[in-house]
Amino acid sequence: MHTLDLQAYAGDALVAIIAGQFAGAAAGARGPTGPFELSIGFLVAGAALASFLWTENKAEKNANDEAPTIGDAVNVIKKDPKIILVGAVQSLFEAAMYIFVLQWPPAISGIIANSFNGSATPYGTVFSCFMASCLLGSTIFGQLVKKNVPTETSTSAMLSVATVAMGIAAWISRSSTIVAMPLAALVAAFFAFEGCVGMYFPSIGTLRSKYVPDSHRSVIMNLFGIPLNVLVVSVFLSIKRLGVSGALGISTGALALATASMFKLKSMSKDN
Repeated sequence: MHTLDLQAYAGDALVAIIAGQFAGAAAGARGPTGPFELSIGFLVAGAALASFLWTENKAEKNANDEAPTIGDAVNVIKKDPKIILVGAVQSLFEAAMYIFVLQWPPAISGIIANSFNGSATPYGTVFSCFMASCLLGSTIFGQLVKKNVPTETSTSAMLSVATVAMGIAAWISRSSTIVAMPLAALVAAFFAFEGCVGMYFPSIGTLRSKYVPDSHRSVIMNLFGIPLNVLVVSVFLSIKRLGVSGALGISTGALALATASMFKLKSMSKDN
């Protein structure tokens, strides 16, 4: 992973930390719609920067001067099972992450309301803390790279921690009547998972560059986005039946499968 890439991930986390504080202040001043109103200005600024500074990112063409097709990408995937494992890690982890994004607010607010007699949840502050955890995770990844720890090894460990953290969160959400500090345990589990998210993005970027050919990478990653979206949409279509704990439980299962896929990839990389 290039140093500039790691700096970009760290920069993203720092901006997100500040954004959380802005969002909290906007919500305090304008109510629930405040953060959305504030975001309009940033979206306009982002659109202007993209219009003037970005160039089109086109897929590489093959020897016949043609862009890779879905059929070409499928054939490439069939030839190398390691690509399937990388795609499985990406789809399963990101599905778990997207489910978590929409389930942590009710999970935390429910316990805060029970523990502090209906006190309001400081969502902006919590989000900033999550982003600080992400920054810590990306920093840890950078240090592991400097120590020449293989990405397959560090990612396997990270996914294991993420699975345990999400499993604890799901259990606490289901057992909200537990008296012994459920809020502290839930927040700790969420912070640990967010730290893993911080490690995930540079990790998966490294794995994609190592195992997925440049010529077909964009098409292949889009294909693996299909099961990701199917899983996330299925969970939210069933959210009334699943509840917060059920959704987090599915996230735990997805992370467990991602961990198994990563350990298989690690084993295959050692055999080569």
